Amino acid sequence: MKHILKHTICGILVLAAYTNSAQTKNCCAKLLTTGSFHNNEVLENADREEWFGLFKNMSGFYLAKTEVQIERITDITIDTNENDKTGWEVQTVNKDTSVILIAGLSILKAHRVRQAELTNNMLWPGDTLIFNYLGKEYKLIATGNKTNVTYNPEWYDVTDYELYMAAYKNGQHITDTLFKTKNISNAMISIIFAGDIDGDGFPDLILDTSGENDATCPALYLSKPAYNKKLLIMVGKHTRYYW
Repeated sequence: MKHILKHTICGILVLAAYTNSAQTKNCCAKLLTTGSFHNNEVLENADREEWFGLFKNMSGFYLAKTEVQIERITDITIDTNENDKTGWEVQTVNKDTSVILIAGLSILKAHRVRQAELTNNMLWPGDTLIFNYLGKEYKLIATGNKTNVTYNPEWYDVTDYELYMAAYKNGQHITDTLFKTKNISNAMISIIFAGDIDGDGFPDLILDTSGENDATCPALYLSKPAYNKKLLIMVGKHTRYYW
C-alpha cells in the first residue's frame, strides 16, 4: 500500500510505474531511465518498444533511436537472498549518457538538441526564472507558500505550489500552468533538462516532479502536441524509488 500511495503523490495512480503516462488529446508517451529498478517500475516487454533516447556526449545533446536492454537482477532492498531476482536493470546499446528514454511518440525525429542555458534548476514559491532560447524569451514562475523550518535552515515547508511558463505563441502572450501540488514532501521540484526535444523550435522541459528525496519522477513536457492556449503539455512520467 505504501508504494501505491507514493505513486499517487507523484501524480498518477498506476499499477506499474513504467506506465506513468499522461494521456492528452494528441499523444501518450512511455518514459524510462537507465539503471536499476524495483519489479513494478519496469514492464517485462519494455525491450520490445521502439525507443528514442535523449543522450549527451562531448558535442552536446541529441535525440536518437536506441534499443533498450532489460534483465532481471537481485533487488538489494527487497529480495531476501541473492538468488531472488525481482529487480530490473535497464541499459541502452548507446554508450553515451542517457538523460531520458521515450516510447510511443510518432512526432519524434533524430536531431541535435540545443540545451537552454538556465541560471537555476529549482524554483521556490516567489521565484522567477527568465531565459532566452533561439532568440526568444521565456519565463518560469513559481507560486505558493513557503515556511521556514527549524530542523533544516536550507529547507522550507511548501504548500499550494504551482509552476508556470510564460511566453509568446502565435503572437499571443500565454501563461501556462505546468505543474501544481498541495504540498511538497522533502525535495524541491527541479528542472532536469530544457531544450527543443520535439524539434519545433520551442523549448521543452523534463521536470523531476517527485517532491521526495528517496525518489525521482521525471515528467516530459513537449510543445509540438500542445493545443489551444497551451505552451507545453505533459506527455508522460515515470517513477523510480531508491528504497
